[in-house]
Amino acid sequence: MAVAVAPGWLSWYTWKFFLSPLVYRDEPRELPYLIPFVGHTFSMVTGAHRMFLDGRKRFGNNPWAVTIMGESLYVIPSAEHVQAVYRAPKTLDFDPFIKEMLSKYGITAHTASKMFDTLPGQTKNWMETSIENFKLQMHPGTKLDFVQKKLLSFIDDLLVWDRLRGRMVLEDGEEEKVVSLYSWSEMVIVDAQTRAFFDEALYEKCPDLLAHFQIYEDESWKLPMDLPDFATKALRSSKSSIEGGLRQYLQLHKDKRPNDSWIITTLCEDMDRLGLEETQKVHVLFSFYRVMNANAYKLVFWIITHLLFDPRLMEEIKAEIEPAFRGQEHSAPDLDYLFDSCPLLVSTCEEVLRLTNWPIGTRTVQVDTAIGGKKLRQGRKLLMPYRAMHFDSTVFGADAAAFNPRRSMENKALVTNKSYRPFGGAAYYCPGRYIARREVQMFTAVHAKAVRYISC
Repeated sequence: MAVAVAPGWLSWYTWKFFLSPLVYRDEPRELPYLIPFVGHTFSMVTGAHRMFLDGRKRFGNNPWAVTIMGESLYVIPSAEHVQAVYRAPKTLDFDPFIKEMLSKYGITAHTASKMFDTLPGQTKNWMETSIENFKLQMHPGTKLDFVQKKLLSFIDDLLVWDRLRGRMVLEDGEEEKVVSLYSWSEMVIVDAQTRAFFDEALYEKCPDLLAHFQIYEDESWKLPMDLPDFATKALRSSKSSIEGGLRQYLQLHKDKRPNDSWIITTLCEDMDRLGLEETQKVHVLFSFYRVMNANAYKLVFWIITHLLFDPRLMEEIKAEIEPAFRGQEHSAPDLDYLFDSCPLLVSTCEEVLRLTNWPIGTRTVQVDTAIGGKKLRQGRKLLMPYRAMHFDSTVFGADAAAFNPRRSMENKALVTNKSYRPFGGAAYYCPGRYIARREVQMFTAVHAKAVRYISC
């Protein structure tokens, strides 16, 4: 059998990776793989970053291609070419990807059409208006100040002994508890964000909200893969439980949930004006809840991990943040001082963001387009693996692969460099980037202070 298959495989491999690039010189070259159709599917699941770095090593800054489950995708590895993608929003369109992701959350094509269609007499569609509203809530200003003060209050309240319970506790004793740092970070951050944006009534409607969200996050890697139902049972069950709570929450009169944030109130009103039926409203609200909570806790986990394994850095950050805690022993910090006068804290958070965040920009080629001297064919998708750009030694130095908490403190221009894209860019630059950074800095400072008093 192997003898019969070998000549066909060798012919395919020779054409695909040796002869075809000579014939079609104007098209991106493909990262070689051994199994037809499957391609780099397993690498995308288990080692995407390594795959993108391998591609960069092989092809440099030139656009290249990779096959995932039979689909050939373009990869744009350089900051210069990413900028070229941003300058072509119509021919290299982000909307198809958003619609595809919305469908994963259960939002129908009919609803998506409503969200993206511009109505007569209006200049922006529902999605564009919603993004503008997210910016109003999440960008610096009175609305962000209000939410971040609530976040700080909840984070401070949750970092206490009595709150250490549930899935985060691995061993429970009267005087000692063994706690999963990852689960603890997730529980504290997601709980604080839930309480800051939603009324407490959400917990009344879904008491096990946090546990269900943890399960969903653990299983969420399956979301884009279109796996059969038997392989996504936990994913679908946890989503259904959360959406059951959100459904009951939406059915409450606004007077029964007076502590909704401005963005939640506005989002619900806009969905009413759009004429969405209840189930679709629930799916939209779930998508917001998931996106809102998907990343910050992971950053917190990695920052605290670095601090725990680097006592000297921990002590330096403790000393730096001390003036922010001017009141009583357990007083809330001066947020302006934390954000503006603690360069090591800020630089440490940026370095962890650079090394651990996994943003990937996606576009769909609407018409044949040239990027970096290579022809991108209509109908294909392209990926911009921003994290691979974060390891560019020509930008971040010879030690780009290492953790250096002072990197952006010593070179302040790095945080605005075009190769540093932890939150994407262009029109779809993540509107939550300000609150994410501040929330992580608040958590790190409050945690460092708590460790100080515990150690005393």
